[in-house]
Amino acid sequence: MSLRPHAHQVCRRLILISFWCRNFRSFSELSWAPPQGLVVLAGPNGAGKTNLLEAVAVLGNLTSFRPGSPTSWVRHGEAGFTLKGQLQEGETSLVLEQHARLGRTLHRTLLRGGRQVRPAEYLSLFPVATLSASDTDLIFSGPEHRRRLLDRLAFQLKPQVLDLLLRYRRAMRQRNAALAQHQLASLDAFDRELARLGAQLIELRVATLQLLAQALEEELSHLGWLGGKPVLRYHAPEGPAAHAGGGEQFLLLQLRRFRGQELARGHTLVGPHRHDVCITISGRPAREVLSAGQAKLLATSLRLASVAVTARKRKVAPLVIFDDVDAELDREALSRLLLRLPALSPQVVVSTAHPEVVLPSCPEAAVVPMRGGTLAVDERSRW
Repeated sequence: MSLRPHAHQVCRRLILISFWCRNFRSFSELSWAPPQGLVVLAGPNGAGKTNLLEAVAVLGNLTSFRPGSPTSWVRHGEAGFTLKGQLQEGETSLVLEQHARLGRTLHRTLLRGGRQVRPAEYLSLFPVATLSASDTDLIFSGPEHRRRLLDRLAFQLKPQVLDLLLRYRRAMRQRNAALAQHQLASLDAFDRELARLGAQLIELRVATLQLLAQALEEELSHLGWLGGKPVLRYHAPEGPAAHAGGGEQFLLLQLRRFRGQELARGHTLVGPHRHDVCITISGRPAREVLSAGQAKLLATSLRLASVAVTARKRKVAPLVIFDDVDAELDREALSRLLLRLPALSPQVVVSTAHPEVVLPSCPEAAVVPMRGGTLAVDERSRW
């Protein structure tokens, strides 16, 4: 099925109309009324652009697109942070809040319209699609990056996936504890639970990957991809039977087969927590054949394909943020990207330290200058 119609023409128009944060990263306090459409956040390195985009991402997703511990989000010397955003959909508005306090870990209270809610409900309210220079980790780095992409998309399509992921991780922690303590009497029960949950997770991932692969081809075309066709394949070290019919029974057999090795190592060696998405071009791993620029284009297309699938299936287009949008892209690819982004979402915010490179491709964009952690008063002023 084609994804060519502009996603925001057939989807709910969910707009972030105001944003406020306190004691997040470098900001003691910051407020912003983001424009609709394409917004270019422009300023020199160190101006606070990435911190602002990260704060918006954390407001919607509870996680960041940057590496590191959530405790690092708290401004130095402070006890916690607060994020607040007002969303508008037609005549309806909704206020989301996060109140975080710093302890050994980060403790957060999540509010929807002043009412405390659980993470699963909160995460379904304001999806934020994040793109950044680190997206090339999808091509060059370990399988956890590709699993995270797949699991995040699966959650966007079916919010109950979050509960499944949490139950799988809890069962694995319990099984690992039993392995480490050689509690043999408990392992059979843990094996059955882990195999049951693991098979469900694998089935959802494989279905999600099929949707992602279908959308990827079109996004590559929009961005002018000239390389060979990338092939996405779900990879289970246990063998293809892990994601075929009867996956639960197969995983159970593999857990028992590897139990001796697992007892020696003290952790679980079988299951979807060790799976990967293999990306190949002409039969070779993409990481071995792509240049840095090609890898950035492919990784960006994977992210955009995820946005397109979410918009088509959920009928809501996520807010899209793209940090350092012009990094490692030539002018033609950048121009195509800046044309494509507004077709996928009614609100897109990109950042750049080189507005003279970005703006010729999007002369109608709203430009928000930022310097020293401060936004310009006139948010639609030209650079």
